[in-house]
Amino acid sequence: MKRSTSFLLSMGICIAVITIFLALSSDAPVETLILFFTQTFSSWWYAGNMLNMAVLLIPAAIGSSLALRSGSFNLGGEAQLYAPALVTALILTRLPADVAAGEGFTVPALLVLAFVCALATGAILGAIPGILKASFRASELLTSFLLSAALVPLIDYLIAGPLRDQGKNLLATKPIATMFRIPPLIPPSFFNLSFLLVLALAFAYAFFLVKTGPGYRLGVSGIAPEFAAYTGMPIKRITIAGMSISGALHGLSGFLAVTGTWYTCHQGITSGMGWSALAIALIAGRNPVIVVPAALLYSWIQASGDNALLSTRFDFDSTAIIQAVLFLIISAQIVLPLRRRRRKTL
Repeated sequence: MKRSTSFLLSMGICIAVITIFLALSSDAPVETLILFFTQTFSSWWYAGNMLNMAVLLIPAAIGSSLALRSGSFNLGGEAQLYAPALVTALILTRLPADVAAGEGFTVPALLVLAFVCALATGAILGAIPGILKASFRASELLTSFLLSAALVPLIDYLIAGPLRDQGKNLLATKPIATMFRIPPLIPPSFFNLSFLLVLALAFAYAFFLVKTGPGYRLGVSGIAPEFAAYTGMPIKRITIAGMSISGALHGLSGFLAVTGTWYTCHQGITSGMGWSALAIALIAGRNPVIVVPAALLYSWIQASGDNALLSTRFDFDSTAIIQAVLFLIISAQIVLPLRRRRRKTL
């Protein structure tokens, strides 16, 4: 109940800040606010793309949440999304798949290969900070962030240079063939069948945490690592596994971004999704049930903000505002109770 109230309060404050900002920055504040609250639901294009954004965010948010449950902070979400997206695009465009001629891979086999490689790429990028933390007590906040900060410019270079589709003006790889694309459910929006996989994943995550022994051990090791170690739980393995699975789930979002939304890996395809997923996970806290509604509400705020900003005097991405507000709220929820406890002990 407390976590649900905190979630609603965080989102309510975020909506209030966005609406105040839009009203102050627009020459027609009433019309801008009407756009903010209504335009996302005015057509299937806007509504479908809002839902699709949530579908892309949920796997990564579950990954960030799982890392938090295991006692780790995964700040490498951007690279863990970006690199698997590039791997997916390369596999689906560079490997042969001529089924009619009996050459190369079959379409399902190539999709499965791309899926596995995307998850493996994300898992490796998540495992590296986990191993460094478990073996050398290196802070996973620093190692995951620095690894991501080093890889993102490298991937940008590869997409803009040697891996770029020279026949197009867009800084992107070659588009994947139609046979590899997840069919949309609400055309012309990008909302597609992958939402079934994502909903099943969210249900499995909640079941894993609440009903299974490994899920219980994961939670205990995150809340009370000393107690978990005293009772014989493998803390190091849980740390590495938590970060690895977190990276793999970010990789799933990267895979879905290519096969279900953009059909290519363009420069900046993540658009801050790694940080958005972390914000959603922090809002949800230790309650796995809140991840899905938090992702849906976050996506609505972002989509509505982008639509409304078109009528203001400013030109920027609303994602940065939303993330900044949410991180400030989350920080306040953590810091203020700690200050109260310190005052009581003095």
